This record gives sequence, C-alpha cells and structure tokens, in this order.
Amino acid sequence: MLGLHHSGTTIVWRAFRSNRRFLCYDEPLTEALGLCFPRDNHKKTFDEYLRIFGDDPQKFWALYNSINPHQELDSTFTHQQKTYLTSLLKYSDNVVIDETHLHSHLPAINEITPSGYVIHLYRRSRGFVTSHLRPTWSRHTTWPRRIVRRLRNEYNKNVFWSRYDFLPGMRRGDVIGSHSQSKFGLMLAEAGYDAERIMSAPSVVKLLAYWHYQYHYLEKEGPRLFRERYKSLRYEDFASHPNQTMADIYDWFGMSSPPDVVYSDVHPPKPPFRLNDRRWIEAAKLAGFSDEELETLL
Repeated sequence: MLGLHHSGTTIVWRAFRSNRRFLCYDEPLTEALGLCFPRDNHKKTFDEYLRIFGDDPQKFWALYNSINPHQELDSTFTHQQKTYLTSLLKYSDNVVIDETHLHSHLPAINEITPSGYVIHLYRRSRGFVTSHLRPTWSRHTTWPRRIVRRLRNEYNKNVFWSRYDFLPGMRRGDVIGSHSQSKFGLMLAEAGYDAERIMSAPSVVKLLAYWHYQYHYLEKEGPRLFRERYKSLRYEDFASHPNQTMADIYDWFGMSSPPDVVYSDVHPPKPPFRLNDRRWIEAAKLAGFSDEELETLL
C-alpha cells in the first residue's frame, strides 16, 4: 500500500491488521523504526518486528536499511534495502506493507514481488497540503507546551498562503527542494510541468505540484506494471464505507472477508484550511491541475 504522509495509510493498514491471516508491516523502511527498535513506537505499529526479531536483535540490525528523504525520489532500492524487504516477505504467505512516499520505487517493488498487489491510497490534495502546513497538535501535554503549540498554530495559519519554507517534521523540503534544478524540479520539468514557476512559488504550490506529480506517476505506472493487481483508493471513500471497501478489496484478492469486523478507528479526514478560498484554485492551476481536476482531485 503506497500513499503520501497523512493520507490515512495507517488507518487502512490497521484494517488489514485486524485479520490474522495477514502479517502487516508498518513502514519497514522508515528511519523511525531504527530509532525505536527494539521498542514499539507511540502508534503501537511495530509489534510485528518485535515478534519476529525481538529474540535476535542482531538479525534485525543485519537486515534493516532505511530510506532517507533524499532517496525517496530514486527509482531503485539499494542491494541491502532489497534484501531486507525480500526477507520480510518470507515470514508469511499473506503480507501487507504500508509505505509512504515510495511512489518512484514502483518498478523496484514490482521486481521484488512481481505477483504482488498494489493499493494506491490518496486523499484530496487540499487536505494533504493542509496537513503539512497546518499540522494537528496535541493538547495532552503541559500548559507551557500547549501555549507554544497554539502560538505556532496561529502563525502557520497567518502565513499559510505566503510561506516559502516547509515545516521540519516530515522533511518535505529535503525532497522537494527550493529551485528548479533540484532533483524534484528536474523531474517536474521532464514531465512537462512549468518547473521554474512552481519552484519559485510559495509552499502551497510546491506541495500541490508534489501531490499532483506523485498521483499521476502511480496512476500511469501502476496499471502498466501491475495490470489488474493495481487499485486506486481514495481515503475519503474508504472512511465513508470501510466495511464495503474492505469487502471489495478481499474480493479483489480472491479471499473471503472476515466476519463481524468493526473498523472503529476509521474517521473522515479533517477539512482543509479555508476550503472555499479562491487561492486554492489559483495555486492548483499553477501546480499543473486541469480544470477537471479542480473538481475531482483538489
């Protein structure tokens, strides 16, 4: 399952995890796994690694190799990354892997698992951009930290349309870059985007172009490489009808869906920042959205 950050991949991954027929790995290539192991993370999604490697941590460290943001736009895995992923697939006949921001690696994924299935999970682009420029913040902390987070939230709101930098947490700035000669800028130009204008525009435009490029890359290459084993799934549709969506996916796999599963943690995404602001349309057009996509994808 491939998706961008804050596209609901963890929630859909948990839906698969509720079925004991699946061995479900959450982002095996994330640097966060290396920082946590041999502990679980705060989302409690690393249990599978602990069960497999907990008695032999050295085996995990001999295999594990993460992908950093600077490698996300590569089209190939390193030899060690390929060995690591191939090893994880051997622990079950039915494996689910949730990975974010590895769209460019689709050909390499096809090499590792040529009979595998790929689900492209995405959410509307305005929600994706909002989550990066106005991320949610927890109120479950001390009063001084809450005050600081509140002030940051207000600042992010005030500079939403004008900021040129990226918040550091998800390191999108490292991937997208700041000029047309960055790796992503060159990829935009090669794909026919107006890279000069996009890469000199505010962060809203850059993030919309990043979303648009990644979406279209998977929608083009996914069916070509995986044929009928490729499926697009919009998170908003899954959140509205999780049981029916999962039943359809199991049918696609040729498997029966488990009875009486309640997807209690499924929730709709938070609304985008200033949904009806005209600046969304202006930014999306600059980012490469067609008039039709303003209705269906923005």
